[in-house]
Amino acid sequence: MKTFTTLLLAAVASTLPVLGNTYGDCQRPKAQGTQLQGCPNGTLYVSQTDPQAEYGTIQDAVESLADDDSTQYILVGSGNYHEVVNVTRKGPLTIMGMTSSPSDYTANTVFLFNSSYINQTSQTASQDNADAVVLTVSPSRNASLVGAGPTGAPLQPLFGNSDFRMYNVDIANRATVNGVEYTAGDTGPSAALFVSYANASFYECTFSSYQDTLYVGRNGSAVFVGGEVVGTTDFIYGFGTAYFENTTLSSRNTGGGLVAWKGSEEFYGPDTFGAYFNNSRVVKAADANATLDLTGTRALGRPWNNQSRVVFMNTYMSDIVLPQGFIEWSASDPRVFPNVTHFIESGSYGPGWNPSARNYSVESVISPEQAQSQYSVSAVFGGFPTWVDSVYVYN
Repeated sequence: MKTFTTLLLAAVASTLPVLGNTYGDCQRPKAQGTQLQGCPNGTLYVSQTDPQAEYGTIQDAVESLADDDSTQYILVGSGNYHEVVNVTRKGPLTIMGMTSSPSDYTANTVFLFNSSYINQTSQTASQDNADAVVLTVSPSRNASLVGAGPTGAPLQPLFGNSDFRMYNVDIANRATVNGVEYTAGDTGPSAALFVSYANASFYECTFSSYQDTLYVGRNGSAVFVGGEVVGTTDFIYGFGTAYFENTTLSSRNTGGGLVAWKGSEEFYGPDTFGAYFNNSRVVKAADANATLDLTGTRALGRPWNNQSRVVFMNTYMSDIVLPQGFIEWSASDPRVFPNVTHFIESGSYGPGWNPSARNYSVESVISPEQAQSQYSVSAVFGGFPTWVDSVYVYN
C-alpha cells in the first residue's frame, strides 16, 4: 500500500518537467553480446557476469584510460561493486549505469559501495576525511584533502575544462562497527562522494551514508540532477560550488544541519561558492528507523564558517524540517555574521515551511523572481556550464 508521503511526493514530482536522457539507448539492457549497441564509439564495458565485458571492476576500467584530454566512456553492468573508485584523469569521462529507466533513480541497478570511516576519537594527524570515500573525483589525494590541502591554488580547477559525468549509479558508504552498519554518533565522517579541483555532474545517482555523505571541496564545482542524498549529520558539506536540481534530501536521523558549508575567497573569489537546491524535497529517509519521530528536527543548514552560503528554492519541506529553518554552528560558536553569512529560502512549501517560526536573524526569504535572477544554474556559474548535460538541467 502506498503511504500518504509516497503519494504526496509523487504529486509533487508530477508538477515538474519531465527530463530527457542523453545515453538511454546505451544504458538500457540488451541481449548478451549486443550491450554496447547505442553507446558512443570506444565505450568500455564493465560487468561481473557478462563474459563480453572487458573489465570486472569500475576502477580497473578507469585506470586503463590514458591520462590525456581525450573523451572517454564507461558502461557499468547491473550488480554490486564493492570497491573504491578514484578518478584522476585530465580528460572528460562519462560513467553510465545500466538501467531500464534512465530518468528514475529508484530503478537503478548499479550499486557501488565500500565500508570505511574516520574515527575522530583516535584520528591521527596524517588521516583526513578524504581517506574514507567511495568515489573521489580529484587529481590526487593531496588535492582532495579537507584539512591541510594544497595552498596557493589557481581559481580554475586543475583539470582545466574537465568534464566528469555519472548517470544512474547508487553510491553508498556502508561503514561498519563490529560488523554492523553504524548510525550517526557511533563513528565519524564516511563519505560516498568527494569532488575537488574538478568539474563534475551526476544524473539520477544516489549517495548514502550517515555523517558527511557528500563533499564538494577546494576548486570543486558539481551539479546534481535528480537522484537522492541520504545522511544524518552535515551530510552535504564543503566549500566549493554545488547545485542540486530535483533532488531528494533524506534524513536518517537528526544531528547538525542537512548542509554545512564554508566560504573561502582564497580559492574562489567573492560570490562564487555555496550549496544551492532547486525543485527538491526534504524528507525522512525510507530506511530510517520506523519508530523514530523526526518531526521538527531537521535543520536545513548551519555555517561551517561565517561565509557560508546555502539557498533553497521551490523546495518541498516535509514535517521533519526544524520550524526555525537554519541554525547557528553552536551556542558558543554561532559563526553567523550579517551580510556575510547567507542562508536563503524562496518558494518553500509543505508542512515544514513555517514562515512565522523561521529565524530571520539567521536566514532571509526572497522572491522567486530574485531567486531566479541570482541563483539559477547560469547565474551561479556565470553562464550555463559546458561540462553539464543540458538535456537534464533547467537553465
